[in-house]
Amino acid sequence: MNKKENLFTTTLRLNLNNAQDMEAWNNLMSTDRNQPEYSSYSRTVVTAINDHFARQDRMEEQQEWETALLKKIEATIRETVTSCLKEFQITTVQPKAEKSEPPAQPDPPDETEANIEAFLDCF
Repeated sequence: MNKKENLFTTTLRLNLNNAQDMEAWNNLMSTDRNQPEYSSYSRTVVTAINDHFARQDRMEEQQEWETALLKKIEATIRETVTSCLKEFQITTVQPKAEKSEPPAQPDPPDETEANIEAFLDCF
């Protein structure tokens, strides 16, 4: 295969009235031509493109890792709080009435687990 057939040519246009384009131009002009990745405009553009996409991939991996970590932390906290609260006995004490009142209705069945779940759903 001929070397010329393996080349891709494009044109880079910079509008020097645009702040981002002007920054890119200044960066291109200030590169150290003795460094291999900045030996030409083409090398500089190739390095920048590859760095950009590599950074995007790393950011996506980082976000996936952080999401998994947060889910694990949430599950651990939920399990710990649930197990701690299950050990508590919750009882209510009716104040002594000075007047004679009709007998109080018995408390509904213990809803400790439901209360714990409702509490944890607030987070």
